[in-house]
Amino acid sequence: MLNEVFTADIEVRLRSGEASYLLRLYRKERAQGGQGTIAMLTSEVMKAYGSHLVVLEQNGEGGFAFLYAGARVPDHDGQALTGKSTSSIAPETAELYRIGCQEAHEQNDAVCINHITKPKCLVHHWECLFLPMEDSAHRRMFVALCMPRENKDDFLRNMLDNTPEAMIAATPVRDQHGEVMDAVVLYANKTAARLSGHLDTNKLVGTSMMGLFGDVATAGAWARNLTVLRSGKAAQFEFHHRFQTDSRWLRVSSMPTKDGVLASFHDITTQKRAQLELEHQKKMLMDEMEQRRGLEQELWALAHLDPLTSLPNRRAFRESALVKLAESQTAHRPLALISLDIDHFKHINDAYGHGAGDTVLRRVADVLQAPLRPNTDMAARVGGEEFAVILPDTDIDSAIAFAEKLRRRIEQTVVVVGEHEIRPTISLGVAMCRKSTNLDELMDRSDRALYTAKRSGRNKVCTEIEVQAKPGDGSTAAA
Repeated sequence: MLNEVFTADIEVRLRSGEASYLLRLYRKERAQGGQGTIAMLTSEVMKAYGSHLVVLEQNGEGGFAFLYAGARVPDHDGQALTGKSTSSIAPETAELYRIGCQEAHEQNDAVCINHITKPKCLVHHWECLFLPMEDSAHRRMFVALCMPRENKDDFLRNMLDNTPEAMIAATPVRDQHGEVMDAVVLYANKTAARLSGHLDTNKLVGTSMMGLFGDVATAGAWARNLTVLRSGKAAQFEFHHRFQTDSRWLRVSSMPTKDGVLASFHDITTQKRAQLELEHQKKMLMDEMEQRRGLEQELWALAHLDPLTSLPNRRAFRESALVKLAESQTAHRPLALISLDIDHFKHINDAYGHGAGDTVLRRVADVLQAPLRPNTDMAARVGGEEFAVILPDTDIDSAIAFAEKLRRRIEQTVVVVGEHEIRPTISLGVAMCRKSTNLDELMDRSDRALYTAKRSGRNKVCTEIEVQAKPGDGSTAAA
């Protein structure tokens, strides 16, 4: 409860015309000298204002007795006040009249009190003018004019109308089987009217919820409200409401009432569109990043992979081989390098065409990759029909066996080109890493072993041990 007391500038504080008129009468009588008297309450005044007037005098209990109370001035519990005292009525009402009479007595002048009642009262806000007076026997009396400034319903409606959320109370419409078919609006605030495209809240009362929001059923919002009605439990959800020319995103809070539902609709369109735009921008950024990653992978592939066979190219082979060679020498572990070349590859191109030659190259590359140890061995195309394989942690016997396996698999390979069958073979040279070996020297020794295999009949595996030619011999061996 709240009692806001004003003892100065009363004329400015008063809002009701009745209180202003009574104050002018009181001032006029006081201006003639002496104290204001009960006699100023003429029959005309009582006829006009009697239902809102209260006359009190102090009793022996330190309180105040109600000599008269108009019918429109009940206490907080709605009971008549005439014949009662402040000690026998609702405490909230008693406090108002005690404060008003005491202040008027101390000031010996008019006092205005704005009185806010508790929620159950029909009148939410009273304006009370207290006037100290005397009766004909010069006994102190107090006259109070209590005018309602705002009823509870008006207060609640004003509060709801000024809330930014749309509020709608509805009662269900049931079919003959008791199933909820629709709901009828019992109350709607101004925000709800604007949201639904109406100029007046009164035009919403009695309308169908299904008609008010035409897409409420198809969008799933009505099903959520049905769940609230049936379960008796509140729910929150988002609802995308589409108008004829626009659409709005709403956050709905639906709460069950005695026989219906109270729903609040908060317009989150701005936030939702910002969120959707952010998600769109995020997707575009992710797509751009993905495209960039793809471009980077393409550039890496162009720099490191042979486009025909997808094997590492000579550059990538050298980069990786240098690292593996250094690791092998540091750890004193064996490492083998195999150089290999497709036999008579020029003849394949001349006889069957370069398309057939490309097919043979791809088939050989597939055979080379198959037996490699992942993340350890490496095969690469280092020239036209030339390939290289590096095998860390591999001794000479294992390297020869590996090379022989490759030779046999290629020998057993048949490449069909149109009506022709091509049976390629390869020649291989094996060289081992030494303590002071560098990559160029190692590749040179494996190449010389390869040329020895070609000179000795092709489709063979030779090691550097078998190289008998003088330096430079075999460097021009035919394909």
